[in-house]
Amino acid sequence: MTEQSLEVNKKWDEVYSQNFMTMWYPNEDIIRFCARLIRKKLTHDTYEVKKNVETVLDLGCGNGRHAIYFAREGFKASGVDVSEQAIDWAVDWASRENLEIDFRVGDIGKLPFVDGAFDVVVSHGVLDHVPSELAHAAVNEVHRILKTGGLFYCDLRCADDFEYGKGTQVAPNTFMVQQGYEEGLVQHFFTLEEIRGLFDGQFRIIYSEITERRLEPDYKRRYSRWVLAVEAI
Repeated sequence: MTEQSLEVNKKWDEVYSQNFMTMWYPNEDIIRFCARLIRKKLTHDTYEVKKNVETVLDLGCGNGRHAIYFAREGFKASGVDVSEQAIDWAVDWASRENLEIDFRVGDIGKLPFVDGAFDVVVSHGVLDHVPSELAHAAVNEVHRILKTGGLFYCDLRCADDFEYGKGTQVAPNTFMVQQGYEEGLVQHFFTLEEIRGLFDGQFRIIYSEITERRLEPDYKRRYSRWVLAVEAI
């Protein structure tokens, strides 16, 4: 790992060791992504297949919730995360459910997988928690490990989110979190122009949406995220 990755590893290990980021159910937008572009469940045991998929990687998997979800659905799942503590959680969870999942500690800027290894990569809340240059490096790596025509799902904080500007600015649209369990980590807020630049030349955007929750008491504060599905070209 790079020195930067080792420092991030240490910080995320601290977060996971205190159980702040262990999550035990899949994100709803990833379930929708699966139903829209991979296969839609029609009955208890029948599906409408949209795309033939065998291998799925959960990028920045944390304690493994999305790798677990895809393994339960019958896919060959893998997961990678910079945090050794998170991977320990993930391995234990898979073992308890008798699921065979390839979990690895790794750097998203230099993924430990061969070219064209996966049909699908999913990433929830990861590429907006790293500096912009590392996000671009990770997208390059995702393109490398995806088969041509493979799918990539990711979601990212949006530049009109209510927390934009909080913390110490360290780069354009990037702020160092100053409090809470994510203190010391960076948060990048993506504009539409940055989204296009992130995927230009390597991916075709299938859909890009913004989801938001308006918060009390006046409902003017917006928690806002990009939700994206792209195809490797």
